[in-house]
Amino acid sequence: MKIVGKTDVGSFRQRNEDAFAFGYYDDGAAWALVCDGMGGVHGGQIASSTAIELISDKIKKCYIKTMPVSSFENLLLSSVTTANVTVYDRGSVDMNLRGMGTTVVAAVYKDNEACIAHVGDSRAYKISGDSVELITKDHSLVQEMLDNGQITAEEYENAPIKNIITRALGISEEVDIDFDFVCINPGELLLLCSDGFSGYVTEKEILEIYKNSDFDCLADEYIVRANENGSRDNITVVVMKG
Repeated sequence: MKIVGKTDVGSFRQRNEDAFAFGYYDDGAAWALVCDGMGGVHGGQIASSTAIELISDKIKKCYIKTMPVSSFENLLLSSVTTANVTVYDRGSVDMNLRGMGTTVVAAVYKDNEACIAHVGDSRAYKISGDSVELITKDHSLVQEMLDNGQITAEEYENAPIKNIITRALGISEEVDIDFDFVCINPGELLLLCSDGFSGYVTEKEILEIYKNSDFDCLADEYIVRANENGSRDNITVVVMKG
């Protein structure tokens, strides 16, 4: 398993409210996560960095080598839930941070399989051969409208309210987390990203860059393309290679 990651403030924002982390276990397993914060003058930055720190710490401390992949859901559930409580409590006691929150997409990988947890509109994609597969489903207003048949797929892509999310970590005492299990065979990639990337780089472009870049340069190349395409947000990409 190899992992590369990068975050960039982008061309339109003054602060970077995205954050990411990744790491490896001694037995060849690995983990990665991306958060995209929101709220207040500094709330988004604090929410995402707090979530990254707490989730990373628990993922590292609570992992056991004999743990089967099926147990990763509980590992991620516990980690994300702990971060949610902390971010919520901090926002509740500090008026300057009231309403802060963050998205999260996190993955733990072992033996060619990954468990993915996500809240909000940060995404996970699988890249394999000539295909790019979106693993997660956005927790957003336009996604709900699409699911309910209120808008078409074309209207979804061009909707001006795509950044309105319906779930986030830290905005209430409890958080609803979605989980996915996906096979990542040798040579295949798992890409985690914030919406500053996914909202501006198409799946066709994701595949094109993957095919024409060295793995060690992938995160950089993806950031460059998002900026070239006019991203108006912070941009974060983490790529895991099986």
